[in-house]
Amino acid sequence: MKLRVTIVILLCAAFAVLGSVIAQDEPEASPPAEEGQPGVPSWERLQAVLPYMSSRVPEHRLQAERLIEAGADAHFDELVKVLPDQPRRGREVLLRVLANTQHEGRVLLCLETLCNREARRTERTIASRALKGVDADKLRSLIEERLAQPEIDIYQTIQCCTLLGTLSSARAQGVAEAVLEKAGGNSLLQFAAEDAVLRSTLASDFSQPAWSRYQERRPNAPKVTLAQLQTALDDLALPRATDRARAELTLSDIVGDDKRVLLALARSPWPERAAFALKRLEKDQSSELEHATQAVMLDLVMTSEQTIALMAMDVAIAGTPPTDDEMETLRPAISVDSEARLEAILEGMGRGSDLAELRSRSRKLEAKLRPLLRRRGAFDAEVRGLLNQLQTVQMQLAQVEARWENGWKREFETEILGTNPD
Repeated sequence: MKLRVTIVILLCAAFAVLGSVIAQDEPEASPPAEEGQPGVPSWERLQAVLPYMSSRVPEHRLQAERLIEAGADAHFDELVKVLPDQPRRGREVLLRVLANTQHEGRVLLCLETLCNREARRTERTIASRALKGVDADKLRSLIEERLAQPEIDIYQTIQCCTLLGTLSSARAQGVAEAVLEKAGGNSLLQFAAEDAVLRSTLASDFSQPAWSRYQERRPNAPKVTLAQLQTALDDLALPRATDRARAELTLSDIVGDDKRVLLALARSPWPERAAFALKRLEKDQSSELEHATQAVMLDLVMTSEQTIALMAMDVAIAGTPPTDDEMETLRPAISVDSEARLEAILEGMGRGSDLAELRSRSRKLEAKLRPLLRRRGAFDAEVRGLLNQLQTVQMQLAQVEARWENGWKREFETEILGTNPD
């Protein structure tokens, strides 16, 4: 009898606890239930479920997303109008839904997103991914209209050039060359326009005239035909590892020290080409196109998939932090988010730590020390003095490089990996 009473008491306690847990699992009201009859949800229903796109309850968010997807094509224009007013989480979900519709306005929406300096990485990756499958002529036409606007700024022009580089057509190359002619003295704008022409040329099988014009403009351009260069690029995707390694060596010899070709390949849609270029750029650091390299790496960090974005971050870390004057040049060409994060990294390093100067001092001391060490040995007084200087400089260099690298990882890595709590 006592055993039965104990069992009944335990069962009652278990049901009470279960009821409490169920009550806590529903902190928010559920979105309006979907109507039983088939068809497109009304605009009023979509307005009612929009707040649930930002819900922290997965069931509510998924149910709201299904309703929005069902009515996105029919109410596309209305949803675009309310898109900026949504909280960040809901805005990103809504943008993804709209970008994946078949509505003709999605191309313009993605273009507007990329031309918006305040767009975050998630929004930019959604727009970039969606534009890969759109009609090339439609995208080029919208880019031409945007470039023809009198109030267009440098950032929007550079973003338009970035997109022109994804279009493998003579018309797209002509539009980019027109921007190059009008670029004036802005070095970053000149680079962006020429980079667009070069990327479009490398992606097209019938662009030997454009490639020849590039070779005429740049004396250090690869001394091969476009077909030969494209064959070497195709060999990077060979199935055997030994063949790929041989292809990388061949391509390195062909490209030589042409940094523009490497930066163009870094944004290639083919991951093996982008990986080859990024590995070369990380090793071959030079002062040529330093601002352009930083701008390209920041663009890759904020728009590419995780693997390429992390490799671009490594290239940026291997580079030199921009000075205050260089930031003034770089600022109009990068997004607001990239600018804020880069400023935070520089502030964390401290204004007194000059990474470029420390690297230069270390190289000079090593060059001076090496022949003396061979001739006189390690016990010579002058050699010991130089060794002490080199050790001190290398310790300072290691500290500054660590702050530079940790700053990039702190500001960008969590954003790339998608672990940001916001």
